Amino acid sequence: MKIKVVKEHRKRALELIDMAEQIVKEGDIELARRYVRLALTYSSKFRFKLPLIYKRKICRKCFVPLIPGLTERRRIKNKVIVRTCIYCGWVRRYPVKKTDKGS
Repeated sequence: MKIKVVKEHRKRALELIDMAEQIVKEGDIELARRYVRLALTYSSKFRFKLPLIYKRKICRKCFVPLIPGLTERRRIKNKVIVRTCIYCGWVRRYPVKKTDKGS
């Protein structure tokens, strides 16, 4: 498959995820889900990986873009960030990384 076609679809998939975030803020969740599913279809059909930042923006169970306070609940428990989808209850945990403080 041509590299140019893959690059175009990769760019479109990332745009779709960004547009889905804006649409959720406006209130149309079903349209945002369709955009996210289309972006994931592009990534599987044209065999490219979405960047980690974009993977973490969506719920893997119900395909809703995760926005803190609107579609997602974030909590910190025992040095672990717990992200919960408000719509389906999907939970994901990420360890909090240590940072060097001025030493």
